[in-house]
This record gives sequence, C-alpha cells and structure tokens, in this order.
Amino acid sequence: MYDLLLLGSLITGDKTGYKLQKIVGSALQPMRKVSSGVLYPSLERLEKDGLVTSRLYEEGRKIKLWHITSEGVARFIELMKEKIPSDAKRNDMIHFKLRSLDSVTLADQLAILNEFKLFIEKDLAFYQQAQEDMAAHQERFPENAERFRILAEAYELDIQMAQTKRTWINKQIADRKPAKDQQD
Repeated sequence: MYDLLLLGSLITGDKTGYKLQKIVGSALQPMRKVSSGVLYPSLERLEKDGLVTSRLYEEGRKIKLWHITSEGVARFIELMKEKIPSDAKRNDMIHFKLRSLDSVTLADQLAILNEFKLFIEKDLAFYQQAQEDMAAHQERFPENAERFRILAEAYELDIQMAQTKRTWINKQIADRKPAKDQQD
C-alpha cells in the first residue's frame, strides 16, 4: 500500500526518509502514524527491487536521500492504473491516488476519479438504504425506537459526507473534461 505513496512522493524529487515519513503520515488519517519500522523496510525493499536508489549526502551531517528510478516511475504509473480493492484500505488508496493525480495522464486521472465516483455512489446507496431500514425498525420495534432513531441520525452524517464527496468528485471530473465534451 505504501509503495504508491512513496513512489509518488519521490516523483517530485529526491527526499530523505524523514521527509518521506512526514509525507506518508500527512496522507493518512490524522490519528495514524507511519513508524520507521514500516517506512525504512519498505524503502529498502523498493531499492532491492530497483525502483528507488539511495545515496549518502553530507551537509553538516550525513543524510540519506532516496531517488526514484525509471523503473520506479513505470511501477508508480502501473499502481495508479490498478483497480482499487474494496477492502479496509480502500479509502487510503483513494487518497494516495488523489494526491498524485498530476503525475499521470488526463485519461488516467479521469479513470481514477470515475472509479472513486462509483465507490461513492455505492456507499451513498448503502447509507440511504440503512437509514430507511432504521426508520422502519423504529415503527416495528417501538421498545427500541430511540436506538434506531440514533442509528438513522448517524447514517444521515454518512449520507451528508458521501453527498459532499460526490459533489467534489463531479467537479473534479468536469474540470478535467475537454471543452468540447462540456458543450455536448
């Protein structure tokens, strides 16, 4: 999972492990941190695979700079084109790809955005159906009506967030469509 973000971060230039750790950490949800025990083995594996190189650089003290190779750039583009799995890491993968959209072709950008849109639409339909179910349960099970009302309200938050994401993604897609397509 981190390969995409590490390679994407290095496309913009060489970076230290410390800088990469900050970048990866900022790409994750606020409460998640990336430990050195995860980062450096990932970088070393990428180096072993020929996707990155490292070199020591001295500027007052020794620091290691990581550099993406041409093979690394090709692998990054492959990762950007891969379908996003529908698992627990889905949201992280979407966010990683969104942060690197400028590093791929317009066609690939639109493919990624449309894939994200499909996830959002499915999520929205799920939340709306769940909210309807909770409303029905309030009537069928009056002894637990308060519990179902609270659950319905929680789904309302999910619905609002999904609708906001849908609005955002539609704008991103529209902004990338050629002028001719927008006139049709």
